[in-house]
Amino acid sequence: MKKIVIGFTMLAFLLGTAICFAEYGIPNLVGTWTVQSEGGVILKSAAHGAKTHHRGEFSTIKAEWIVTKQQGRVLHGIFKSPRATEKFVAVIAMDNKSLYQADEDGFLEGQISNDKINIIYRHSTATDSVVAVGTMTRKK
Repeated sequence: MKKIVIGFTMLAFLLGTAICFAEYGIPNLVGTWTVQSEGGVILKSAAHGAKTHHRGEFSTIKAEWIVTKQQGRVLHGIFKSPRATEKFVAVIAMDNKSLYQADEDGFLEGQISNDKINIIYRHSTATDSVVAVGTMTRKK
């Protein structure tokens, strides 16, 4: 019986320690990141949306992804390209490697690896639909 109690105590300790270390591993993404992205656009009306960064059937952009605040896994920031600036919120998944974002008109998913994040972006509005792939790199 004593061995069982000790075994359960050790198991509880190890699980608790693992949870603490998982929280410790949350990456700090605060700062400015450079974005390079290529994408495609379907125009549904006479003009692009006010927050549409990509233009044309095939498009490339250089932009900045700026994380202004981070509390645990939750991020707030702004995305700036030569065509528009918009706010975003994002979360870091429990694996500390996946990123999910919502901005003013679309959604982004990313895979975090040190000072790079590989991204896929998409939105569909009344004016246009966009899908893009790219990389965000932390500015040093």
